[in-house]
Amino acid sequence: MTIIDEKQKLRRHYTAIRKRISVAEAERLSLLIARNIFLLPRILESELILIYHKMGSEVDTAALAEMIINSGRGVALPYCREDGGMGAGRIANLREDLAAGPFGAMEPVNGLKGNVDVWDIGAAVCPGIAFDKDGGRLGRGGGHYDRLLREIKGKAHIIGCAFDCQISRRPLPREEHDVTMDTVITETRELPS
Repeated sequence: MTIIDEKQKLRRHYTAIRKRISVAEAERLSLLIARNIFLLPRILESELILIYHKMGSEVDTAALAEMIINSGRGVALPYCREDGGMGAGRIANLREDLAAGPFGAMEPVNGLKGNVDVWDIGAAVCPGIAFDKDGGRLGRGGGHYDRLLREIKGKAHIIGCAFDCQISRRPLPREEHDVTMDTVITETRELPS
């Protein structure tokens, strides 16, 4: 089995597990995760935090975005550029400043795209299908996030955001382009611990 086949198999496995969480439970757990992330020293120290808008059964980051905005700090969301890379746009309101992007993910409206330099991002909260205890991340497979994360790795603190059921007991397969998380936060733990 190739590494690509192994990743696809793991994506199906962890997506199925995550989809078993009820909507009410996912909302409850997402709020716990938001609080855990918000209290991280690197989040509290950062003036601009990159977060994602959930798709499907991912951890919902809306409460986290509101906490950050209400604390007087900035929230930026990624967007897909035409060249296949990702940019970031600072938003002030989750309801007014977002629109559906080409892959269905909510992203900043056109007037807000690129209104920040990615080097101004102090922390980045990333989605994933699965994570391991060493910060390995299994994404959706497009490589968009990894390209953006490579640009800010070392400057911004990179945080994986997941439910406990998304943490693999074994190391996830990694390729050279895969970016390791500095921290992974769930409803009950911070990895590496």
